[in-house]
Amino acid sequence: ERDPRQVPTGWTGPVVNYLTFSAQWDGQWYQQIAASGYPAVLPVDSLGVVFNMWYLGWCDEAMSAFMESIGYGYKALRAQGYDAVLRNAELEWLDSLEAFQQAEVAVRVDHVGTTSFRLRYDIERVPGSDHAGGEPTRCAQVAITYVCVEIEGRKKAPLPLGLRAALVQDHT
Repeated sequence: ERDPRQVPTGWTGPVVNYLTFSAQWDGQWYQQIAASGYPAVLPVDSLGVVFNMWYLGWCDEAMSAFMESIGYGYKALRAQGYDAVLRNAELEWLDSLEAFQQAEVAVRVDHVGTTSFRLRYDIERVPGSDHAGGEPTRCAQVAITYVCVEIEGRKKAPLPLGLRAALVQDHT
């Protein structure tokens, strides 16, 4: 069904629906991720630098692993009727990652509110990966705020007490 806010463009053709709209913006990559997971070798630009969109993908994977580690992975959170959705993302690139270099993502709790929390991510090039040298190099710092919503009705909700306690414990 057509969303009245979406109008036909040269990229969508006459039919505008979720599929044609989402395919406008790197849709082929998201289709590949959904079908096969993240690629082992990421696409790079003409300078050999990893496209910036992958940094948010790494943060999403790290967030999922972190939430699992504190007992509130998506399955557990959704079983309680909640989800954590991205509200705001801030990225600062400090150095580039190139083809065949490896990175690690460190996650830490930066802030815990009533209905939201913010995680900080440090993305570092792994020493010895390709021509990266011997010391870790911070390539990006990311801060993402997530808001707790009720699945039913998708309204903002207070963080479940157990989740809030786990986040506060990790923050201190």
